[in-house]
Amino acid sequence: MTAATRTTGAVAALLVLLALGLFGQAGWPAALLLGVLTGILLAALLHWLVDQGPAPMDGTAFAPPVVQVAQPVAVAAPAVPALPQDDLSQDDLRAIRGIGPKVAQGLNQAGVTRLDQIAAWDDAQIDRIAVEIGRGAARIRNDDWVGQARALIADRAGA
Repeated sequence: MTAATRTTGAVAALLVLLALGLFGQAGWPAALLLGVLTGILLAALLHWLVDQGPAPMDGTAFAPPVVQVAQPVAVAAPAVPALPQDDLSQDDLRAIRGIGPKVAQGLNQAGVTRLDQIAAWDDAQIDRIAVEIGRGAARIRNDDWVGQARALIADRAGA
């Protein structure tokens, strides 16, 4: 036992002795016995925790596991399929519910100018275009831009 452990135990014993002797109804012999027992138990506990605790570690005992992280691979986004049409002709994309002037402008900047381009989209192209125009892909799917574009093309062909 170290001197610090013995001193701490003695101080604890003295405090218990004083507290019980002055304020308790057990009397001074009982206070003395409880004080000595408290001092011994506290000193033994501190000795066990401090002096005989686990061996100090050098920092390598619990090294974090090394995880290999795959490096991201750049993949070129597929281009929106351009159907053989007159390059100068553009459709009014605002005929589709959910496409306003700003969204139509964003689509034009992304190279989407015709309804048949929208009608040919698959899920991957919807996701890519949604990122390019700053619109949620779920919103494009919920508004069914592809279905609306196909319906508008069918109406135009029937007219």
